[in-house]
Amino acid sequence: MPKSPLVLVLAAGFSVGLISAAAFSSWAPPNRGTASGAERGLLADPADRETSIAIDLADGDTLDRLSTDLATKRVVYVGETHDRYDHHLNQLAIIRGLHERGVDVAVGMEFFQEPFQAHLDQYVAGEIPEKALLKRTEYYERWRYDFRLYRAILEYAQRHRIPLVALNAPSELVAKVSQGGLGDLPPEDRARLPADLSDPEPAYQARLRPIFEAHGKTSDERFRRFVEVQMLWDEHMARVARDYLVENPGKVMVVLAGSGHVAYPDAIPGRLARMLPGDHAVVVTGPDAHFDGGRFDVRLAERDADLPPRGRLGIAFTNEQERVILTGINPEGPAAATGLQPGDRVLSIAGETITGPNDITLALLDRGPGEQVWVEIERPGEGGTGSRIAGAVTLF
Repeated sequence: MPKSPLVLVLAAGFSVGLISAAAFSSWAPPNRGTASGAERGLLADPADRETSIAIDLADGDTLDRLSTDLATKRVVYVGETHDRYDHHLNQLAIIRGLHERGVDVAVGMEFFQEPFQAHLDQYVAGEIPEKALLKRTEYYERWRYDFRLYRAILEYAQRHRIPLVALNAPSELVAKVSQGGLGDLPPEDRARLPADLSDPEPAYQARLRPIFEAHGKTSDERFRRFVEVQMLWDEHMARVARDYLVENPGKVMVVLAGSGHVAYPDAIPGRLARMLPGDHAVVVTGPDAHFDGGRFDVRLAERDADLPPRGRLGIAFTNEQERVILTGINPEGPAAATGLQPGDRVLSIAGETITGPNDITLALLDRGPGEQVWVEIERPGEGGTGSRIAGAVTLF
């Protein structure tokens, strides 16, 4: 039986890259009916569907067909829930599928900030190892999600010399907008955003209000700044993607970002389309109900996939001028049995020098419960002198 073509989950004639800004603000979900996947092929016609049908990328034939369709796009947005490992496996599958078809791919990533682009370039070129990348990009200060969620994507990119593009706005810029709004930005910071940036649309504000109110914050001024921070992220990532694509006209960019930034036409897709028209596609992973009011081309199925647990020391600490000082010991954790005490300075873990909290995270990155690590501490003594103590600690 011949293969039926993949039907995209979109209203007839919709193209993310070509729709106008006016259409974004007036768009409403299509009229939906019901249709089975067996009757309509891989996906039901979105013009008369009740819910989209999720594609399972564990099926190699399905992935092959999807990759063939996506290969015709200039930008492919692949959304994620940041802490879902299966979402990142889907992202990797799409990147691999495009690369194996000879598509000249670059990968734009929300989880790295633009000022650190040079370090991503060094990593892809094989000039620095993974831990140096994480330290130099301040990954765990600025993003904090377990890097192992993304590791396979970066390793694949490095192995095949696929450019990685840091899309996100620097935390310092986000903090300024959060405190004073876009209107208070100095000229040098405002230059990071597109010149034609306009006020947020009412529909954009309406979509964000439930998220804002879920945090119990009801001040109109706080809501205004909350919306402007969201718009900053969307506009900044769109602008960086635009700049890269203009400078590299032969490239196709796969944008990896939270689903809230890609599943709605007033988020990154619509903003990049305003700056750089082109044929785009949006891919999301998760239940249909998670994307109420969203607009996407393909919805992928979630699957059971978890990272192995990470080992823990069971300590609390503070950082004082590049000195990690213990402030508490979990009485049920392994550190309690070793005699570690509040006030001890951590010098090294598993042979890695510790000068800040992120060094601890990196030292334990691939170590699981039950593994032993060598911990060296300095214990303060009388008269300002200290003694060094070292021993093995079993992680839990």
